[in-house]
Amino acid sequence: MITTAQFRDLVKNAYVQWNKARMEFPSVRSQIAVIENSMEQSPEYSRMSSVPTARRQTEGNNAWKGTLKQDYLKTFAQTKIALQVDVTEKMRLFDKYGEIMTQMRGMGRGVSRRMEQDIASLLYNAWSTTLLNIDGETVSTATPDGLALIDNAHTVNGGSQTFSNEIDTTHSPIDQNVLEKLEEKFNTMLDSADGRRVPITPDTIITSSHAPTVHMVERILGSEYYTENANMSKNTTRKYKHLVVPLLNTNPNTEQVDTTRNRYCFLAALQNQDFNGFRMVMAQGENFVPPEQVFESGTWGFQSGAWYDFGTLFANFIAGTKGDGSLV
Repeated sequence: MITTAQFRDLVKNAYVQWNKARMEFPSVRSQIAVIENSMEQSPEYSRMSSVPTARRQTEGNNAWKGTLKQDYLKTFAQTKIALQVDVTEKMRLFDKYGEIMTQMRGMGRGVSRRMEQDIASLLYNAWSTTLLNIDGETVSTATPDGLALIDNAHTVNGGSQTFSNEIDTTHSPIDQNVLEKLEEKFNTMLDSADGRRVPITPDTIITSSHAPTVHMVERILGSEYYTENANMSKNTTRKYKHLVVPLLNTNPNTEQVDTTRNRYCFLAALQNQDFNGFRMVMAQGENFVPPEQVFESGTWGFQSGAWYDFGTLFANFIAGTKGDGSLV
C-alpha cells in the first residue's frame, strides 16, 4: 500500500520517470523552429529590411543614407496546454506502483507530443491558412501576408511585388530534378519588407516519416552520381541535410495519418535563425506539477503543461511540393 508517508519518494520517482520519457521522445521541433523565451502573453515580431545597397559617394558629398523598411507584423498569443494523471486510492491501496510510473511516463510524452504536433502542423497545413486542432479550435497557419505558407504569389509589405515558393507546373514526386526546381525558387524570392531580391541558401530537405519518400530522399542524397542523367554525372545535391518530421503527415485534429500528406517535401533554410521563419515563443516549457495537498482517501492529481504559441514570421525561407505528381 502506498501511503502519504511515502508521498515524497513517489513524487521524486514520478518526476524521474516523467522527465526520462520526455527526454526520450523523438523531438524535432528545435530543428524546425527557432524557439524563443518570452514572458509577454502576446509578443509582437517584425523584422526590418536588410541595409540598403551602398551607393557611389562623390567628392565632397555625404554618403548615401539608406532607409530601412518594416516587414509584416506577427502577433503571438501564448496559451497553456496541460495533461493530468490521477493516482487513485485503489491504485495506492493495491500498490500499483508500476502502473503509476507507466502513467507518469505517458504524461511526459503527452505534452511533448502536443508541442511537436503544433509545430509539425505548419508543414501539414502548408497549402492552407487554417486548420482544426485537437481541441476543436480553428487555428491560423497563415504567414503574415495572409497567405498559406506555400503560395505562388506571396506579397511584399507595402509593395506590389510578389514571389512564389511553390513549383507552378505539373511535376513528378521528389527526385533530383524536382529538388533542382525547389532550389531554383530561392533565386526568385524577395525581401518581404522592401521587395529586393534576397540571397537565401537552403540547407535542409524536410519530409514526413513516410518510408518511400524518406528512402527516395536518402537515395538522392546518398548517390554518388546524378541518377536522372544518362551520363551519370556527379551528384551535386549531397550538400543538404534531411530532416524527418514524424508528425508532418498526422492530422492535428484526429491524430490519424493523412495519406494525402505522405509525400509532402520541403526545401528550407533552417540552420541560420536569421533566415528561419518558423517560431515558437514560450513563457514556460514542459513542467511537472505534483499535487500540493494529499489525503489517504483522495485522488492524487499530477499535472504536466506548458505555455507557448507558434507560427510563421515570413515565407521567403522555404519552398515545397506536395510530391503527388500533380499541379500545385
